[in-house]
Amino acid sequence: MKRVWSGLLAAWLLCGCSAVSNPEQLAASARDAYAGAQAIELVSNITSYLDEYTMDYQIQYSYHADTQTGELEMQKPASVAGIRASVQGEDFVFSYEDAELETAMPDKKGLTPADVTTYVLHDLQTKEPKQVWQENGRIALRYEDTSEEGNVVKEVYLHPDSFALAEAHIYNNGKQIMDCTVQSCTLQP
Repeated sequence: MKRVWSGLLAAWLLCGCSAVSNPEQLAASARDAYAGAQAIELVSNITSYLDEYTMDYQIQYSYHADTQTGELEMQKPASVAGIRASVQGEDFVFSYEDAELETAMPDKKGLTPADVTTYVLHDLQTKEPKQVWQENGRIALRYEDTSEEGNVVKEVYLHPDSFALAEAHIYNNGKQIMDCTVQSCTLQP
């Protein structure tokens, strides 16, 4: 039995995972940083795993607390570069140059490259994570949403010094559907 526990401990240490001494306080501090930010700017690379296809996107996203609005611009791939979205609450208005685009956003929110950033930031601003830990020097937060349509899990990783978003992994009914790797994230208090 002692050998099993020491093996588990070694595996835990090798993966860079560790418990945090006060997860509720750490989660509250992260939530306060996002809820109190007057502006959030980020550039994110998003990989979407849809059925047998993998697609890579790059988005630039800006959130403004004074108007509670977001602005998103698709930067890659070239086929969607320049498409913009104005975001207010759950309403997305997409445009390209001067033309407004019609979209068919899915009922389940936060599961497309176009809206994943908005809903990850919403979780960071308003929700209590189900689990908090540290991994590879980053703060890890696990959010879960369960509905009749299934279970969505978001594993979100933050830089500990600034709470800046570093990456997120999105799962729908146990299947990974998206990875977000943040190139830059700035929270302006």
